[in-house]
Amino acid sequence: MNSLIKRVEKIQKECVDAADKNKQLNADGTTDAFTLLRRKIGLDIKGIRELIKERDEAEASLGPGTVRTVQLSHQVRTAIVDVKGECNKLQRMHDKSEERYKRKNKENPEKQKKLDLTRETCELAWAHVKELELQNKQRGGDGSKFIPRDHTQSSSNASGTKQLPDLDNDDFKELLKNDRQIDGILDQIGDQLKITENIANEMGKAATRQGVLLDTLNDKADVLDEKLENINIRLGKMIKDIRKADRFIIDVILVVVLLGIIGAIVGIVKK
Repeated sequence: MNSLIKRVEKIQKECVDAADKNKQLNADGTTDAFTLLRRKIGLDIKGIRELIKERDEAEASLGPGTVRTVQLSHQVRTAIVDVKGECNKLQRMHDKSEERYKRKNKENPEKQKKLDLTRETCELAWAHVKELELQNKQRGGDGSKFIPRDHTQSSSNASGTKQLPDLDNDDFKELLKNDRQIDGILDQIGDQLKITENIANEMGKAATRQGVLLDTLNDKADVLDEKLENINIRLGKMIKDIRKADRFIIDVILVVVLLGIIGAIVGIVKK
């Protein structure tokens, strides 16, 4: 009886959720098919996260392998497959729009901006699907080793990456715009860092060339010092030789004077 009541409550809840989902999807009544599908995927992703949380809590309380946990696991896998199919539809919508735009071969900034937004929306949807698959695998791997997930923070935050914006929230466009601006600033910083790196490399090369020139100058200075030393030695020898020649001449003059004096004395004596 209790199980029947639970099933009835579940069916009622699903019907109410479906009605609420339709109200959220068609809030303004003028939404295009791409936006409707994007919002539906966003709501489905939230539903899958709730299923994963419920499945993990059931495994933590009842243990893995119970009928309830098996049913929830099956629902999670089926829901992920369904949302991947919806993401494929979303991707095809974008691809067709992009193909039509390229076929026209006419520049249209507004249309290009819209295509960029739909492309980023598809990338965001696939990122959510990948995150869901990772969350679904974080159960521990096998039935004998159950590791409950910590639902206080998402796996994206646990890994250190930023949290993905919700697809069903139209404010995510502003988040994507801010992300593009941040990415643009980071790209500019990266370019400036590359320029700085190139300047530093050029300065290093110039310093290396100047070092080589300084080494060459030092070698030449050593050669000049050696030559100057040799010249000084040779000049010293030349000066000594000149002094010896001067003494020899003085000695000759003195001998001549002495002989003259002796000759004079001899002449005086003979007279």
